[in-house]
Amino acid sequence: FFARKYVQSAMWGASPLMYLGIVWSIHRCVEQPSVLPLAVFSGCTLGILSVFGGSTANRPAMIGDLFGLKSLGVITARQLSVVLPSAFLGPRIVAYYRDQSTVEAISDLSTKIDDETFHHAFGATKDALPTLIDSKAVTITRLLDLIPKELAVQDPTPFLYDKSMYIMAGCQIVALASNFALRPMDNLTSPLGADADVDAKPAAPARAA
Repeated sequence: FFARKYVQSAMWGASPLMYLGIVWSIHRCVEQPSVLPLAVFSGCTLGILSVFGGSTANRPAMIGDLFGLKSLGVITARQLSVVLPSAFLGPRIVAYYRDQSTVEAISDLSTKIDDETFHHAFGATKDALPTLIDSKAVTITRLLDLIPKELAVQDPTPFLYDKSMYIMAGCQIVALASNFALRPMDNLTSPLGADADVDAKPAAPARAA
């Protein structure tokens, strides 16, 4: 049990660092493009995908260590009721915070454009910015085209996933903490007890006198 637990802890412990590594590599590449940020980004992405695959492969064995082998198939099937919703919610959480960052970036860029230029480009005042964002009339690209070049404003597009990466890193820290809290059940339902129940032969029926 403890060997598998340490493997899980190593994976969940490395995951937050890899999510933060992705954020660092993007910022570093924007500031000073080189091979190093690309290598860090590729390595962290590969590592995160490997952690998901490794945790999935290790899960049945962990369940057997925790609850015994007697009901391993049933418990493994039931835990899918948590895995499947997480696979559904994960991408939507990422998309939600990406959209939130997009709105914040557009709002910030709009402050660098004078009201007359904004009205001429979009046919509305800045008070209607939320509506223009929802209709996709105002985008980061269009605003960057309107901002005077002498301001040298950085394109915020590469950083739209920063907040999502921080949230994912936080989720991995929660997973690490929960993994540390795992303990095998008592002897009544331990793997040895469960195996004994499975392997035990039924008592022979008493013969009639």
